[in-house]
Amino acid sequence: MVFGLLFTMISCFLETVVISVMFAAMIVIVLGVQYVNDPAKGKKMEAVLHRFLPHTDPIHQLVLLALVTLGAVLLKCIADNRQGYLMNRFSNQVALLLRQQLFTHLLRLSPAYFERESTGARVSRVTSDVVVLQQCLGTQLAEIVYAPVSILFALVGMFWINWQLTLTALCLAPVIAIVMSAGGRQIRKLSIRIQERLADLNAGLVERLGSVRIIQSFVREPYETERVSTLNQHYFHDIMRSILLTETIAPGVEFVAYVGMMCGIVMAGYMVANHYILPLQFFAFIMMAQRGGQHFKRLSRINQVRQQANGAGTRIFELLDTEPEIQDAPEAKPLPQAEGRIAFEGVSFSYSTGERVLQEINLTVSPGEVIALVGPSGAGKTTLVNLLPRFYDPTAGHIRLDGVDLRDITLASLRSQVGIVPQETVLFGGTIYENILYGRLEASREEVIAAAQAANALEFIERLPEGFNTVVGERGARLSGGQRQRVAIARAVLKNPRILVLDEATSALDTESEHLVQQALDRLMQERTTFVIAHRLSTVQHATRILVLDKGCIVEAGSHQQLLAYDGLYRRLYEMQFRTTPSVPILQG
Repeated sequence: MVFGLLFTMISCFLETVVISVMFAAMIVIVLGVQYVNDPAKGKKMEAVLHRFLPHTDPIHQLVLLALVTLGAVLLKCIADNRQGYLMNRFSNQVALLLRQQLFTHLLRLSPAYFERESTGARVSRVTSDVVVLQQCLGTQLAEIVYAPVSILFALVGMFWINWQLTLTALCLAPVIAIVMSAGGRQIRKLSIRIQERLADLNAGLVERLGSVRIIQSFVREPYETERVSTLNQHYFHDIMRSILLTETIAPGVEFVAYVGMMCGIVMAGYMVANHYILPLQFFAFIMMAQRGGQHFKRLSRINQVRQQANGAGTRIFELLDTEPEIQDAPEAKPLPQAEGRIAFEGVSFSYSTGERVLQEINLTVSPGEVIALVGPSGAGKTTLVNLLPRFYDPTAGHIRLDGVDLRDITLASLRSQVGIVPQETVLFGGTIYENILYGRLEASREEVIAAAQAANALEFIERLPEGFNTVVGERGARLSGGQRQRVAIARAVLKNPRILVLDEATSALDTESEHLVQQALDRLMQERTTFVIAHRLSTVQHATRILVLDKGCIVEAGSHQQLLAYDGLYRRLYEMQFRTTPSVPILQG
């Protein structure tokens, strides 16, 4: 950036001062002005020219000036080349680092942040906001230096020629400053709003393109088209307001600047006619005034760029300044290999909305136990298991793993010992091998194959034409539900966690796939502390303990037989699912 700006200043000096003076001198020679009306000044100017031009012949002088001018133009072109390359390199490096920093920071943020902010808005900050800032830091940053420095060089040269003329030319500069300041504030507000509109549009597109099947099944294409059109129109209107403001300010500033310049030129013409200044000074003044005047228009563009950069930068740094709600405590220590003993001590939890989800949960789980969590929707089952890997922290109480408070354990070491198999399987868009390897990146190929076999996935993988190298598509779209689930289980097997969370891992599968997945899960649960969230009670009848949650409290606890014998919520849920009465024999498995 520094070298790029240095080349920018060299280019400014060559264009505004050197080339302008050379052109002025050539004009004087071409016009053959010999200062006959003022022989003394004529001799003085001849002495100046002869000091720099060794030839007395006008043609020789003209050729020499032309060669010097071409040399200056060549140097300016070289400086422009280096400036353009270096400034674009700088802007792309900044964009590279910002995108990476934003993504890394997003991965550190807590799940609560992702519940508040849409995917489209997050993508917009990483992409479009960074692009705006990148554009402002490339050649446009050079322009931010180029125009003011050109004006400065022009003013210095004009003051050196005649300060009265220069002050006359600058008589309207305060008007320009006021217009640009007022317009700049409005442009900044619009720039921020435009980026917010774009984030809303991105969010709308991501949400709807990810739900195409639902939209088509309900025949809502016209409805969704209209909704996205509304977002698109809002973005378009704010863009056009910004363009209108910019295109009004820029010509206005240019006109005011030229009014001042024309006043100075008219006065300069009067002074030449009355022999107060030399014609060479007059032409040099005109050239410099013209160079400075054309850059006044660029100043308004620069102000727009600066305000856009401020708007994009504000949104970017708002995200970078967002602190993760869940992070390592200063005294947190890595957890060694866990035994899997878990204790909930008076645990309560409320979301930021104030809704209380868990109330005074007291629970002790021994290593290797299988704990089933059942209850009506909204009872707090998922929230309870989300506290184990510290996706959230309790608002009251403590959770201990092997006697250590989870807050005193580093997040990386805690989460490395918790495996989660969710109901909605999430696979990445690479190969099956890469998705299984995700469980432990340093695992060997033999270990990946063994994990696939343990998850009942090896058979279907080997039947595929490309085997483990089969690309699964976005979110595993090229695999069936049962296949996706078995790949996810293989990933968990490879991770080898001490604590396992199964969130209704077989609820969306057909009978055959459920049987294969259940076999894999049974193997996965061996010798691990396991929490199973279940809506189908037939899947948890052999759990060590079944906890029944209702309105954030554990209202019943015991084995399947004990809870059926106790005429409570579990029995009512069981009877609702199986359409049975207490006299009907209990299903086993």
